[in-house]
Amino acid sequence: MKTNAMQLDAPGVEGVVAVTREVPTLGAGQALLRMSGSSLNYHDAVVVWGLIPGMRYPRIPLSDGCGTVLEVADGVDRVAPGDRVAPAFYPRWLNGPPTDAGKKVIFGEGVDGCCVEHMVVDADCLVRVPDHLSDVEAGTLTCAAVTAWTAVVTDGKVGKGETVVVQGTGGVSLFALGFAKALGARVILTSSSDEKIERGRSLGADDGINYREHPDWASEVMRLTDDIGADVIVDVGGESSLGQSVLAARVAGHIGIVGVLGGFGNAEVPVTAAMTRNLKLQGVTVGSRDDFDTMCRFMESHAIRPAISDTFAMRDLAAAVRHLEGGLHFGKVAIEIG
Repeated sequence: MKTNAMQLDAPGVEGVVAVTREVPTLGAGQALLRMSGSSLNYHDAVVVWGLIPGMRYPRIPLSDGCGTVLEVADGVDRVAPGDRVAPAFYPRWLNGPPTDAGKKVIFGEGVDGCCVEHMVVDADCLVRVPDHLSDVEAGTLTCAAVTAWTAVVTDGKVGKGETVVVQGTGGVSLFALGFAKALGARVILTSSSDEKIERGRSLGADDGINYREHPDWASEVMRLTDDIGADVIVDVGGESSLGQSVLAARVAGHIGIVGVLGGFGNAEVPVTAAMTRNLKLQGVTVGSRDDFDTMCRFMESHAIRPAISDTFAMRDLAAAVRHLEGGLHFGKVAIEIG
């Protein structure tokens, strides 16, 4: 059986090509999926740009994906033909805390990913997607949504009446906004665009800070919280934002470090403030399959939908990556497979 895919033959968007491949034979414990939705994350762009050490080519990119189970191997009972499912970001991290072994493999990086019409995966890594979402919507969840879930819920343990700061209006930040609001929290959104701040308010953000107008945006967070600070901050900037995040957090606050959008260098962190405020700085790299599953059930019960800015056809993957680079998207950049 043959299937269509987008393949990365070399680093850079110029290395993205359309191919036809043989579908692997179904092995023990595996499932055959017909893929229909996917999306781009910053991680996927990093893969395409060739910034992953030791990357081997050719490689089918993209960690996110939603598909329908066509066939399962004998003895598989986690999923059945007809189920709509998504592979977990780490196919070997099924539950519990992160481990070296569990994080060793990533779809679209260490093994072929989801930008393909048919794929064979271990059934143990699959999660049933929320019933109220379309396939394209469900194809945006694997990386960004689970990362936001880990930062806000699993690690951040956000509760009703607490204050959460989300940075920007990318996929992780808007998922974090949705989860925090569903939990009854107050959300402060930072952005360089007043227009995006207003769009964030339409999704439930309570306050907005334009960090171009207020480079010292931590002081604005303090002003908005009566000099107490935020309970949880979802930091996506890294080098460019972590110092401000430390200054914006309350005593015993939690900072989830989830991204490096502001650069790959070393952040200047006010160590004294982090120490005297007893802050917890927690690195976040997505989450386990069970985290993904719990999040999907939460999304169902609260009717949470992803914010999708743009949708590209699979064959236009290179254009989608360039669009993500431009930074004009609001939420997720989705990919329609097939």
